[in-house]
Amino acid sequence: MKKPTMIAISSGIAATIILGLWFAQTQSITTPNQTSDQNQSIVEQIEVTQKVKIIASFYPLYEFARNVGGEKADVSSLIPIGIEPHDWDPSSGDILKLKGSDIFIYNGAGFEPFVEQLIDSGEYGGVVFVESAKGIDLIKPEHDDEEVHDETEEEHNDEEGHEHDFEYDPHVWLDPILVKHQVTMIKNAMIQTDPQNAQYYEINANAYNEELDGLDSKIRKELSNCQQDTFVPFHNAFSYFANRYGLKVFPLSGIAPESEATAAELKKVVDFVKEHQINVIFSEELVDPRLAQVLADEAGAQVMIFSPLEGLTKEDLATGKTYISKMEENLENLKVALECQ
Repeated sequence: MKKPTMIAISSGIAATIILGLWFAQTQSITTPNQTSDQNQSIVEQIEVTQKVKIIASFYPLYEFARNVGGEKADVSSLIPIGIEPHDWDPSSGDILKLKGSDIFIYNGAGFEPFVEQLIDSGEYGGVVFVESAKGIDLIKPEHDDEEVHDETEEEHNDEEGHEHDFEYDPHVWLDPILVKHQVTMIKNAMIQTDPQNAQYYEINANAYNEELDGLDSKIRKELSNCQQDTFVPFHNAFSYFANRYGLKVFPLSGIAPESEATAAELKKVVDFVKEHQINVIFSEELVDPRLAQVLADEAGAQVMIFSPLEGLTKEDLATGKTYISKMEENLENLKVALECQ
């Protein structure tokens, strides 16, 4: 009886060994496929989560790009928060950042004079440059024929590298309808760079353009019954806005807010405000308000903010302000200035 038992045990051990070898062989066959599947899954996950890297030249374009790009885009602004763009010149470090981007969005119309040199250099071939104002019918700023520029002042301005004389008014982003054109230009660039998410960008752009249509309708409605039709902004940034809504502007300074007005020009502003019984002189959040305050005191008016939306303050960003909400704030202050019902 003992001998058959030993044979049975040996057979059982042998069967166990054979099964173990078969299982190991099976595992060695399936493991590469499983590893390949896992690797493919990791690659696909990386591809899904990889975002288009976009740099916008300044705040409003940053805002528009974020709304179109959503979770598919990593968007940043070239000009730092709280800086007035007319006063800013890029450093070599700022310029180098562009080489790591997929898309660079800029306004055009002379607002970013450094861009043409970048394009001509040939060093940014991998970057899609988007001139968002391209195709818009631009306004040529009006110049006072009697205005005389001192040569010394002109030389000083040239040394600082600031553009005081614009061939065209670049402030197209203050007209919500023209912004729709900029949004479309941004969307097209994203689709060109990331075609697999074309529908996503299309949906986002359409949704944001609907918001802009709503803003336009609100402005039209709330400015439809006003006693005044002229307002006094700090700098000449609102021609497109004024044209859209049938208004007139009498700015304190030129296309760039740092352009200095003469004593005679300032007196002309005070006389104009008094003559037309204007009760508000506007300042901006990123400029020194003292000039506006002095003129308002002289003319018997008050100072309010009318933002050119060239940049937001840190407080604005911290409280979640957006292009739409800032334009709505502009509207509320403009209604006071125009004495709207």
